[in-house]
Order: sequence, then structure tokens, then C-alpha cells
Amino acid sequence: LRPALVRAMSQTATSLAAVAHKTVSIQTRGSAASSSSPRVAQGRTGRPALFPSRDTSSRPRRAATVVAMSSAHDNSGMSDMERYMFDLNGFIVVRNVFTADEIARANAAIDARSERIVERKGDLRLGGNKGDPLAGDGVTGRADLGGMLEWPAPDRDLFRSVLTHPKLVPYYHALVGEAYRMDHLPLLIQQAPGADGFVFHGGKMNDDGSWCDELAYHWNQGRMYNRLLAVSVALTRTEPGDGGFCVVRGSHKSNLPCPPSIQRYEEHRDLVDNPGLEPGDVLFFTEAATHGTLPWSAEHTRRAALYRFAPATSAYGRAYLTPPHWGGMDDLTDAERAVLEPPYHQRLDRPALTMGGEVAGQRRAEFKKEHDAKVFGSKYF
Repeated sequence: LRPALVRAMSQTATSLAAVAHKTVSIQTRGSAASSSSPRVAQGRTGRPALFPSRDTSSRPRRAATVVAMSSAHDNSGMSDMERYMFDLNGFIVVRNVFTADEIARANAAIDARSERIVERKGDLRLGGNKGDPLAGDGVTGRADLGGMLEWPAPDRDLFRSVLTHPKLVPYYHALVGEAYRMDHLPLLIQQAPGADGFVFHGGKMNDDGSWCDELAYHWNQGRMYNRLLAVSVALTRTEPGDGGFCVVRGSHKSNLPCPPSIQRYEEHRDLVDNPGLEPGDVLFFTEAATHGTLPWSAEHTRRAALYRFAPATSAYGRAYLTPPHWGGMDDLTDAERAVLEPPYHQRLDRPALTMGGEVAGQRRAEFKKEHDAKVFGSKYF
């Protein structure tokens, strides 16, 4: 038996060696991947140099890779490379969604309402106490503004267009589902120089190690599923290291809660990415990824408009229960109104946007609705 065993072991080793030498390449649909592909832009190397590191590790972070907007999509609404990068890292950046003129008009609309912007002070500060890594100058707080969807035209135009923008709808379909809905009221985030950051939060695991289903991300049968998707429109420039949005790359697939020292940006800063953004870029990230905000160190003020979207049957926020501030505006388009529908299943006559932005949706049979009306007094159970 010994010679036979040796032969079997030799054949197994040969097979494993053959498998090890195979390479798997991810190609954009319809073209082979190459170093000249415009879809992937290389970011800067190094980590944010905002504070002296308390971490004993000095290994530099690998170059950040940010996915740019592509002109062709596969059937899921994203290119193969985009899907790979989102699944790998928990975020992607879609470049040049909005023009310079659109961004300028949006910033002018904000400037016209500057007196409404509310700075976080005292217990509302998000970066900890003075001297902490995320506290900034210890005095200046992040500032917030809401209500953009209710502004008169043309001031509201960019902010409403995020709901149904033709460059964004394919990503909503791929990451949330065809009958996606807005889940939080949009929030304008502003950081003046020295403003504090935000202790890292989110993640698919709660701090006690239990599963955080309401923020979950998972992959099943070739598709990504996000219970809560964040979409941030860059209204100003961010260079890597300036501060602003940051993420623990790949943390959306972690099976353990994020250690508090990482949440406070005290250790392992090499794991944290602070992607560069240009005005008009749109950042997509899953709330299942541990993320936060670094203190703002650039000379100009940072602005970003933050939205959250969810599947048709999922809800985290409850603003949809206050119609005057949600979908009660009488000048919404049919497409915008569809995205502002409350949570319920698509098969119950829910309007939904096609990939091209038209309003469609499944129709429930009339005889079923007539029956439910007799039983419940309503056409819908």
C-alpha cells in the first residue's frame, strides 16, 4: 500500500500546484482589464497625518483604489469591477455625477440659508473631548442643515435629483433593489477648519457582539444586499488626509465588533481610509462598514449632502411618518414620489423606477384587492 499512497500523494500535490498557478482576472463587461482602463483611478498612498500615531505599527497603508463612474453596466447595474470593489471594501466613489455649475448652485443655495446651519456644541459634539484624536481643535463642532427637498426651485434641484438621477439609479438597483426608497431625510454636513470628527460607528456587529440586522450587508447567489445604503454627494474637494469621511476598509464583512480603540482612532490607523473626493463625486457606502469622520484640517470648509436608501420593505428612520417634511410637497414628480413611498412590498402596487427612470411596478390583481377590502375594509392587508 505504501507505493500506492505515495503515488496518490504525488498526484494530489500536482493538482494543487496546478490550481495555485491559475490566475483569476476580473474584467469589465465587454473588454479585458488593462492598466489603461479609465474605470479605476489610483489614490494616494499613506495614511492621514492628522495626529501623531499612538499605534506601534509603522507599516504604510497600500495605495487606495477608488472606482470611477463607468459608462457601461452589467445586468445588475454596476460593472464587474465596481461590484468587486464594493464587495471587497464596502464603498465606491462614482466620479463626476454632477457638473461644476450644479455644485456651484447648490452651494449658493446653502449660503443663502447659512443662518439655519446648526453647529454641534457641548454634548452634541461627535469627536470626543479636547485632546482626543477625533476632537479637532476641541472647540469647533460639525454643523448640520436639513430641509433641502422642500426648498423652492432652483435651489432644491440638485438635492431632489439625487433621488432619481439617471447616473445613480443603476447603483441603487444593484445595491438596494429596484423598489428602493429613501430612508433618512437628507442631511447637509459642514466642517469648518478645526471641526471635530465623528467616533467610528456602524458595522454589521453590535458592540456586544450580536448581529446588527438593520445595517446588514451580505452576498447571496451573485448579488449584494444592503439593508441601509449611504450616499454622500461631495460639494467641496477632499484630499486624502484632509479629514472628513473615513472607513475601515472591508469591515462590513467582519464577524467581530470593532474594538473601541479603533473606533476612537487610537490604534491601527493604517486600516482607515480617507478617500479623495472632487465636487460632484458621489460616495456609496454600506452602513455595515465601520465608518466615521476625521477632524477637518484643510483651510476651506467641507460640505457633503448625505442620504440613506433602503430596500422596499426595510425602514430604519421614521421621518416618513411626518408627511409634510417627507412626501407632502405638492410639486414632486411621480418618480420622486415613488422613492419617498413608505416601506411595503413591491407586489402591493408599489411604484418603482426602471433602470431608465420610468415609474413602473408590480400590480396586485383586482380580485385579490376586492377580497381584502371585504375582509379588512382595505384593499391592502
